[in-house]
Parts: sequence; structure tokens; C-alpha cells
Amino acid sequence: MEHRNITPMTTAGCFAAIMVVLAVLSTYVPFFSMIGFFIMPIPMAIMYMKFGIRQAILTGVAAGLLMSITISPLEAVVQILMFGTVGIAIGAGFRYEWSPVKMLFGVTAAFIVTGTLFIGAAYVFMDVNVFTAMQDMFSEMTNEIIAQYEAGGMSEVQIAENKQQFKQVQQLLPSLLPLLFCLATAIVGYLNIKVSQVILRRLGFSVQPFLPIRSWEIPRCMIYLYILAIVMNYWGTSRDLEWLHIMGINLYQMAFFFISIEGIAFLFYLLDRHFHVGNGLQALFLISFFVMPVFSYAAFMAGLFDMLANYRKKRA
Repeated sequence: MEHRNITPMTTAGCFAAIMVVLAVLSTYVPFFSMIGFFIMPIPMAIMYMKFGIRQAILTGVAAGLLMSITISPLEAVVQILMFGTVGIAIGAGFRYEWSPVKMLFGVTAAFIVTGTLFIGAAYVFMDVNVFTAMQDMFSEMTNEIIAQYEAGGMSEVQIAENKQQFKQVQQLLPSLLPLLFCLATAIVGYLNIKVSQVILRRLGFSVQPFLPIRSWEIPRCMIYLYILAIVMNYWGTSRDLEWLHIMGINLYQMAFFFISIEGIAFLFYLLDRHFHVGNGLQALFLISFFVMPVFSYAAFMAGLFDMLANYRKKRA
């Protein structure tokens, strides 16, 4: 019996030590923090895949105790709760061969739950309102941009127009923060899964691959949701119903995002079919979607076309 328990205990100890090293590097080496964010959940995922939930939790507890000694108790709690929960979700998904949608939902839910706990704890114990802090950060960023416009010689009319646009965005920001938080966690969850797949395969694990983006299909109901959002937004504004206006804005942004994802999949399908574009250029297109509004609207229009015309399905 003792001999049978040596392997999981030894593995748990090694992975706990690895997690501590990664945590120390993420804390004290600035450029490593982003890398560590995607690597930290993997030891927990491997423990769950090989030995189950009990050994995964014991690994997390051991790593947390070591982190509290080497870094700080608060930092240890934050890192273990976040990366431990995400790692267990990833490990469960690979172990039980969840579908890509279910796995993405599980990892996203883990991020949302832990993120919500941290936001609530920061407000209760440290009197820090994360949403207010984000609004203040946006205000500071806006002031810096306006200052750059003024230093660059932009006309007063253009500066006034930009100020008005920034003011409108700032007014809408509190209503959009919950949705933006959920969408951001979904994107981060997807990246965590992809990085975990690459590393786990190199370690010899057989894991179910995600469908390539060009094969993704978003339900056509998103078009109806988009139309409903426009109607809700109009009624909320014209009839002075703030709650309906807020719901309409959030639904609009959510529908726009998923229709744009359909558009990105459609564009990648065309690029792969006619030009065989590599992963590096595809990644550049994805970054452009989030950075440049013109690419966002182009992806949205492409998504609408693909949904309405069933272009890919007809040529499958």
C-alpha cells in the first residue's frame, strides 16, 4: 500500500515545488508574470489527469503553504485559488474528454468565480472597489490622450469631439464592465486551454484538440439577439428606461462579439482555402481585431454574411 502511494506523493511534491518556483518568478520577474499566468495551472491539471481530484487538491495545499513562506500568505491564497481552480477545470476537461464548448465554459466559469471572489474580498477587507478603480484608470488614460492631442496641435473642435466621445464611453463603462469581464475571462480561458494542450502534448499526454478557429460556428440566433438588443436600446433611450437601456447595451456588445467571432472563422476559412496562411499571420489578424476598430467591423460584417448565406456549410 505504501509503495502504491509513493508515485502520487512524490509527483505532488515535485509539482508543488514547480508551482512555487513559477510563483516566485511571476512575483519578482516582471516579464515572466504573463508567461507564468498560462503555465501555473498546468501542474494542477496534470495531477488531476493522472491521480484525480484528491491529489490535485493536496498538491495545491502543499504549494500554497510553501508560497506563504517564500512570498506572502495573501499572495499564496490568490495564486492557489485562481490557478488551482483553473488547473482542476482544465485537468477535468482533458481527463473526461469534455467537448470544446463544455471545457471552455468550465475554465471560464473557474476564472469568473475566483475573479468575483477576489473582487468581493478586495471590497470587503481592503475597501477597494475594483470597478471604481477601473473607471479612474480610464479617466487618467483619457486625460493623457487628450493632452497628447493638444501637444500634437489638434484643433479645438476635434479635441472637443474626442472629449465628448470619451465622456460617452465613460458613462457606459459601468454598465459594460460585467459583460467585458465575462468576455475577457472567456478569451483568457481559451488561451490557457491552448497553451496547456501544447505543453501537455510535448509531455506525452494524449489530449483532445480544439477545433481550429476556421471550423467554429456560432448559432444564427445571435442575429436575432443583435436585433433585439437594438430594439431594447432604442426603447430604453426613448422611454427613459435606464435598466432596459443597460440590458440592451450589454446584449448588443455580446451579440456583436459572437457575430464577429463567426466572421473571423469565416475569414480564416477563406484564407486557409485560398492562401494557406500560417499561424503567425492568423495571430496578427486576431490581435488586429481587438486593437483596430476597422478590423472589428469587417469581422462583424463577414460574420453576418456567413450566418445569413450559410457559405461554409454549403461548401462543406
